[in-house]
Formats: sequence, structure tokens, C-alpha cells
Amino acid sequence: MNWDGENEGTYSDANLRTFGEMNGLFMNQFDECMDTNKYLSKVESDLQDGADAGVNSTPTIFLNGVNITGPNEYSHYRVKIEEALAKVGG
Repeated sequence: MNWDGENEGTYSDANLRTFGEMNGLFMNQFDECMDTNKYLSKVESDLQDGADAGVNSTPTIFLNGVNITGPNEYSHYRVKIEEALAKVGG
């Protein structure tokens, strides 16, 4: 399963295989997994779960089940984490 749109082609089967080789994967297991779509249903389920939860970009960050995705600055997330900790007395 390859994504459409942004970075199209980056995650082609050939490129994924190259990434696997570069990272020392057991390529016979990798090839079998890719050829049989061993985890396709799990990936599709996870994708649907993300969509159901309102995920529409990466990264998407949840804190205590609340989507806190915003600016990518550390300070944004630090404030949200500190607010959550204050609620539980941390």
C-alpha cells in the first residue's frame, strides 16, 4: 500500500526494500511480508482509527485523549503538558 499525494513515489515498494536493506532487515522475511500483504488489514485498521480520531496530518499529538497538535514549537507542547500535570497535582 503506497500513499498518494505528497512525496509520491518516496514509499514505492522498491524504495521501501532499499530502506529495509540499509537498516539490516532480514530481506527474505521483508519480501514475504510485502508479497503477501501480511499486515495490510492491520495498517488499514490503524489508518481508519486515526481518521476516526480526527488525525489528518503528521505529527498529530494526543495528551490524555485530547488532540493538542499545533505549532511545532516545544513551548506549545510544554504548556499543554504542564497544564495537564497541574490538573492531577503533578
